[in-house]
Amino acid sequence: MGKYDFVEPPCVYSPTEVMKWINATHPSTNVKKSHVTRSKEKKILKTIELSLDINVEQTLFVSSNFFIKKIKQITGLTEIEEHFKVIPTAELIARGLAKAKFHNMIKIVLDGKTIYEDPENGHDLKKTIEVLIELSKKSKEGNMIELQAKKDDNDTCTADIIIRRIHPKKIHSIDIIIKGGIKESLFHEFLNYIRNHLKVKLIEKND
Repeated sequence: MGKYDFVEPPCVYSPTEVMKWINATHPSTNVKKSHVTRSKEKKILKTIELSLDINVEQTLFVSSNFFIKKIKQITGLTEIEEHFKVIPTAELIARGLAKAKFHNMIKIVLDGKTIYEDPENGHDLKKTIEVLIELSKKSKEGNMIELQAKKDDNDTCTADIIIRRIHPKKIHSIDIIIKGGIKESLFHEFLNYIRNHLKVKLIEKND
């Protein structure tokens, strides 16, 4: 089997079976937990939740106050800064969504500010990729970017993505939630694109 050959997913999606499926399809990933729900319609994934970490250098923010430092260590709230750029990363995620046949970018939010919103435009995802490219050239690098996309006007499938550069240690770099039903083969295309273009580890699929 080639490195990215398609592996038939299990008929019943328990966490263990999903981990075996993703690790068989993407042998270098590491999945610890998982949650996927399957539609009654064959070969459709109803809900997918993924958390990913990017394999980059990190800086740990440690409080000078001993007690605050210990509390943050115990609770996992010690913050880290990851040395990657959120806007180019969002562009690559958007290209992955395009591979999975998403057509409409509903909204883009950078550091709490909406920089693009057009839920009625059914075929603007490629245009918003250009928006992200231009924003990357002009804007000072942000700390968090959020993307919301859908397949098209007649489809209930949506994707919500959050990309964080600075975050508590127990939180991951990228969270992806896909709802409403997506073909297994298209999810595979999306995951392959992300794995091929970003140095990521699949850490968790939340229960």
